[in-house]
Amino acid sequence: MKSLKLLLLIVFCFSLFAASENTIEKYKCLPCGLSCDNEVYDKAGKCAKCEMELVKSSSITFKTIQPSAICSYITSHPKTILLDVRTQEEFEGKATPDFGTLKNAINIPIQELDARIGDIKKYKNQEIIVYCSHSHRSPQASYLLTQNGFKNIINLSGGMSTLTDKSCNK
Repeated sequence: MKSLKLLLLIVFCFSLFAASENTIEKYKCLPCGLSCDNEVYDKAGKCAKCEMELVKSSSITFKTIQPSAICSYITSHPKTILLDVRTQEEFEGKATPDFGTLKNAINIPIQELDARIGDIKKYKNQEIIVYCSHSHRSPQASYLLTQNGFKNIINLSGGMSTLTDKSCNK
C-alpha cells in the first residue's frame, strides 16, 4: 500500500512538472528574415545570431505565403492590400537589381512604417500582404503591424527576389 501511494505521489508530481513545462513562455528573435527567426529561447534577451530583441513567440502572429503562390492568391483575393516596405527607389525600379513591383502595391519603406502607421490604419481589418526584396524587412514590418492591431497580415517569404511568376508585377 505504501509503495502504491509513493508511486501515485511520484506520478502526480511528474504531471505537475510536465504541465508547468508546457506553459513556460518561449521567445524568438524579433522577425528579421534570417534563419534565426526559427530558433526558440527560454528567456528574453538578444538573438545570438542577429542581435535582435527576443520577443514572446505568442506575439508573432502573422502568416507567410510562398512566392510560387502569390500571383494566384492576389488574383483570387483582389481586395488584399499589398504593402511594399522597400525604399522608394526599389519600389520604382530605380535600384539595381530591379526585382519589380506588384500591381497596385502601396509603398511605405520599413524605416518610415512606424511613423506612418496612421496612413494605412483604414486597412486594419483587411488582409495585407507585406513584401520586400529578400524577406528581411517584411517580417519586421509584419510584426510591427500585428503589434499595432492589424489582424490579417501575411509576409511574402523570400521577397521579390524569389518571385518567378511575374504575371502580378506592374
